[in-house]
Amino acid sequence: MAKKLSIIIPAHNAQACIEKTIQTVLAQKCQSQMEIIVVDDASQDKTKELVRKFPVELIELSQNQGAGKARNQGAKKATGEILVFLDADVYLEPEALAIIEQFFGKNPSASGLVGNYTQLPADKNFCSVYHNLFTVYHHQLSETEIKWFWGAIGAIRKEVFEEVGGFPENFPGASAEDIELGFRITKAGYKIFYLPELKGVHAHYFSLSSMLSNDWRKAVLGLKVYFQRKSRGERTHGFFHPLNGINIFLIYLQWLSLLGFGFFWQPSFLILLALFFIINYHFYQYISKQAGGLYLIGSLILHWLAFNAIAGGVIAGFIGLILGKDLESKTRWI
Repeated sequence: MAKKLSIIIPAHNAQACIEKTIQTVLAQKCQSQMEIIVVDDASQDKTKELVRKFPVELIELSQNQGAGKARNQGAKKATGEILVFLDADVYLEPEALAIIEQFFGKNPSASGLVGNYTQLPADKNFCSVYHNLFTVYHHQLSETEIKWFWGAIGAIRKEVFEEVGGFPENFPGASAEDIELGFRITKAGYKIFYLPELKGVHAHYFSLSSMLSNDWRKAVLGLKVYFQRKSRGERTHGFFHPLNGINIFLIYLQWLSLLGFGFFWQPSFLILLALFFIINYHFYQYISKQAGGLYLIGSLILHWLAFNAIAGGVIAGFIGLILGKDLESKTRWI
């Protein structure tokens, strides 16, 4: 018999996308019973009013407390054996829930699973497309059995979720709380799997400033999670691929070259910049294949800018560790 699915959607000021997100869930065809729980994290827009139009359970939080808290509140209300976590700006592909129920049915040893975004997002501006492709590409570098969780599209057996204590609730906004949960789940001896066929369309709009600040914050928290929660030898997210470590190192060398010469056209800087682009050839080839040459040109610049933000976030994360700033620090920048 198929397990009941509880789809939990945390939402904060999500009026632009919440209706379509719910509609894509209601349109799913699967054998399991299904309930939808939307947790409004103190939205200031019309999110709650839009949610009430649908046959879903709405939980209203009086204060904005972040995605971890919102997901945990939804999980407490859930009656299903499988908790499916879905971000408010992700539109499920038609067979998504069927993939989830079939996987758990065929793999009783599996405690959790995560999916991926579709290749292209809903919004086609340069920053949104680049950020989406960067995420998808690095998910694809992950192994089948993984040590992390992903709250955008992921599912966990409720008994396991409750045993490990759910999401950490003090992380600012939506950040690395899902990665941290994944480390705790696998440290407890349970298995999480990456399913590339499980997909949803990401509908989040990224401007240049929001993209770079997001990359900085994720780098800060990602570094802290990596050093404070990860055990040696564990499989980690594709974001931790060795090539990205080389990219960060090259950015630091570029900074040093600018400090030494003060001009972007100095030979040492240009050589390091060229090397940065050369070693990322496969990623740029992937962008060109998925989005075309025009997006490739823009992505070259965005990729370099993003790694400047990531490199800064890594330094800030180390400073935070030295200063004793724990994972749950409300300070977003260190």
